[in-house]
Amino acid sequence: MSVVNTNISGLIGLNNLRLTNLGLQTSLERLSSGLRINHASDDPSGLAIAKGMEAQIGGIRTAVQNAEDGINLIRTADGSLSETHDILLRMRDLAVRAANEATLTTADLTRLNNEFSSLMDEIDRKSDAVTFNTKVLFDGTFSAGQVLQIGPDNGATFQLTVQINDLDSTGLGINTASVGVVANAQSAIDYINSAINQISDVRANLGIQERRLGHIIDDLKAADINISAAKSRIYDADMAVEISEFTRLQILQQSGTAILAQANAQPQSVLQLLK
Repeated sequence: MSVVNTNISGLIGLNNLRLTNLGLQTSLERLSSGLRINHASDDPSGLAIAKGMEAQIGGIRTAVQNAEDGINLIRTADGSLSETHDILLRMRDLAVRAANEATLTTADLTRLNNEFSSLMDEIDRKSDAVTFNTKVLFDGTFSAGQVLQIGPDNGATFQLTVQINDLDSTGLGINTASVGVVANAQSAIDYINSAINQISDVRANLGIQERRLGHIIDDLKAADINISAAKSRIYDADMAVEISEFTRLQILQQSGTAILAQANAQPQSVLQLLK
């Protein structure tokens, strides 16, 4: 049947060319952005899954930063406590020296006590002076524990508590110690030994927490890599596939344009009937 008012072949060719052009538009968008999903309509469920993973990845990376900040805080505290250890060891030496009643004069004991008191004052000064991001570490601020958020979600399993007791001379139990008198020097040896053990315990606990944070960071890094890979498979464009698809669509566009031209010329064959 030959008709001129409705060119069915032309309409079919035009529709196929329209679909090809739409595919080219999508392919160009993916190639230029590097994303397989540029609009929600590209893959609605995939978009929802990928965005959920993206939120998880952001939380994990922030948690890594939090854990690294926690390690820096602990190292700041430990570095200061190392000096406190040295001070207490010197105070112990002074107490042992002052307990040697047989060879020391009253003036000697006074000089030893002056140094002993000065070192105790330094411990008290440090308790109010050592800070991390303006937060004082040894004045009792951390006695009840302060939370590090070391996971991407809310909950106790994603939190770690850092606890540091008040570490001034009163907190260490040496505020009444002195070495100006032999009897006091003998008692001071026990007080200082107790304070040294207390500082050792605090440093050991901080070291345990620092090592634990190191393991937590390793776990978070591994999770970041794997979740990022899963998100990429959903959200990112496979460039090799997209280039192949783009080339295919270009060929279809060229052939579709040529075929449409022939379809549009087809009704003209009716003119042959008039001759």
